[in-house]
Amino acid sequence: MNKVNKGSSFSKSMLPLPDVLKASGFYQELLEGLMTSVVWVAEDETIQYMNAAAAELFQLSPNRLYHQNWTVLFPQLVEDIQQASEKKITIHEYIVNVVGMDKIRVSCTISPYEMLGRSGWLFELYNTERHHRIVEEDERWHQYEAGNLLVKTLAHEVKNPLAGILGATQLLQKRHQPGDKDLVFLEVIAKEVQRLTQLVDRMLGPKHTHQKEWHNIHELIRYVLKIVGGEKPSNVFIKQDYDPSIPDILLDFDAMVQAILNLVKNAMQAMEKHGGLLTIKTRVEHKFTLGTQTYPLVAVISFMDEGEGIPEAVFDSIFYPMVSSKKEGTGLGLPVSQNVLRKHDGLIVAESQPGKTVFNVYLPLEQREN
Repeated sequence: MNKVNKGSSFSKSMLPLPDVLKASGFYQELLEGLMTSVVWVAEDETIQYMNAAAAELFQLSPNRLYHQNWTVLFPQLVEDIQQASEKKITIHEYIVNVVGMDKIRVSCTISPYEMLGRSGWLFELYNTERHHRIVEEDERWHQYEAGNLLVKTLAHEVKNPLAGILGATQLLQKRHQPGDKDLVFLEVIAKEVQRLTQLVDRMLGPKHTHQKEWHNIHELIRYVLKIVGGEKPSNVFIKQDYDPSIPDILLDFDAMVQAILNLVKNAMQAMEKHGGLLTIKTRVEHKFTLGTQTYPLVAVISFMDEGEGIPEAVFDSIFYPMVSSKKEGTGLGLPVSQNVLRKHDGLIVAESQPGKTVFNVYLPLEQREN
């Protein structure tokens, strides 16, 4: 249930607006300039006004909502709006259903408010989704770091005895003559040790970090699509929706190719059975927070597939090494990709449900020096 808090009387808001302010349109200009989403409902409980921030939040034209009952926009917010006739009410964790988008969590305050001589109620909405996202990302990142540190420690411990086993096996191979029956078994041991060593190396991540250079993110994506072109299932189609205004990004090209390649391959494999559309979209977000730091500009590269989705049982652990929902998966692709993004001060965030899985890659955009 939504948590409701009743505040003190909002009598000041009930005062009539001076005629000079009415004539100048001051009221409307003031509300339109607010970053807070504001909706005004008249005494007949119909929507009479919403500012630009509210229209953007709901992704709806105000003209479509005017003169409609307030419950069209706020279903099940409160049982009776008359509760807010004397005192303001604040509802926390209310879910706003946005047309064509995901649900957004908000805090909503309803206050008695007179607008141009008419009594009514003012709805003020504060988007708390960003705060929740920051907290969740920070928590997941700390969990990922702890898991990654444990795996790397174990990998180092395993790698040392593997080297000893391989060395001893090679010495024994030298002591045998060609054609000896034991050589077959020694070759099996050597090959398996080498396979395990390669697996451990992948768990430890790239050994070397190349110098970062300026690259166009769309050229990088096109390069990745060329790599996977030969293995793309015939029933999978790719849609590219790019923002050409995104500037060059300072990055390690080879490492980023590997990170993007893992995401594209995963998306195609998810649709291998039933087919579908892989949509790759690039956009720019302004004043976006990654971890504890807010960046003026962040590039967002989205990979959306129409596959079966990620099972809920493993979803919270997909960025941990050795966790995979695929029978033949190693569980290393996504951790490697996340590690590459973290080295670029970026992040990968996943959302999944049957028929729609999205991996959003966030990369801070730095200002290029002239």
